[in-house]
Amino acid sequence: MSSAAKIILVTGGNKGIGYAIVRNLAINYSNSSPSQPLTILLTARNPTLGQNSTEKLNEELKPKNILVNDGGNVDLKYLRMDLTDEQSIKDAKEIIEKDYGGLDVLINNAGMGNAFDINVVRTTFATNFYGTLNVINNLYPLVRPNGRIVNVSSWLGKSHILSDALKQEFAKEDLDMDGLISLLKRFENAVEKDTYIQEGWPPYGVSKVGVSIMSRILGQRADKEGKNIKVFACDPGWVKTDMADQGAETPVYLALDEDVVPKSQNGTFWKDCKAVEW
Repeated sequence: MSSAAKIILVTGGNKGIGYAIVRNLAINYSNSSPSQPLTILLTARNPTLGQNSTEKLNEELKPKNILVNDGGNVDLKYLRMDLTDEQSIKDAKEIIEKDYGGLDVLINNAGMGNAFDINVVRTTFATNFYGTLNVINNLYPLVRPNGRIVNVSSWLGKSHILSDALKQEFAKEDLDMDGLISLLKRFENAVEKDTYIQEGWPPYGVSKVGVSIMSRILGQRADKEGKNIKVFACDPGWVKTDMADQGAETPVYLALDEDVVPKSQNGTFWKDCKAVEW
C-alpha cells in the first residue's frame, strides 16, 4: 500500500464495538468518495480471532465494492497488538513505521468490563487505562499532522459517577498524567482497603474516567507542543450484538469528519456526535 494512503488503526477490532467501528469506517469513507485510499489496521491480541474477523469483514463488505480487491479504495489489514504486552505494541509500531510511514487516526477501543474486586480492578486498569496509555505513548510520535486520537470511553467515564470532592480533583486544569495516575492509584488502594465508598469512589467506571481525563491531558499537551493533532474521548453508545453498529457512530464521526471536528476544542468528551461537558 502506498504511503500516500490514509492510515487508521483500531484496537480491539475483532468484535463488538471495534468490529462495528472498522466496518463503518470502511463504508462511510468509501461513501464520501475521497481520492485518497484508506488502509484500516484491525488489531487484536489473538491472531486467529483477528485474522478471522478481518476475513469476515472482507466477505461482508465484498458486495459493496468498496475494498481494493473489488475495485474500491479501502484496504483492511490485521495487526497483532495486546494492550497488556508492551512488546507487542512496540512490534506493531515497527511494522507501522516500516510499511505505512505513520498514522492518521488512532482509535483506542480495546477494553474490558468493570466487574469488581481488587484483582479484577487491577486487570481492568491494565487494559482500559494503562494499556491505552502504552499504545498512545508508543504510537503518538507516528501520528501525522492533522491526525486524531479517539479514545473510546463510556458514559461511566464522566464526572457524574464521582463525589463532588473527587470531581474537583479530576477537573483541575493543571492535572498532568502523573497526577492522574496518582489519583487512580488512590482508588486501587481504597478498593484494597475496602474504603472506596467512604472516600467517594464508585465501584464501576473509574478506569473510563481515567481514559476521559487522559484524553483531556493529551489534547492540552498536543496544543502546547504546537502539534496539529486532536485527541478526544467518547461514549460509543450501546451495542446490542457483535454485529450491531450502534456503538460505532461517534468514534467513526470523530475519525472522519472534516467540517466540525477539526475546529473543535482539543481533549473534549463526545456523545452522539456532539461535544458534551465532562
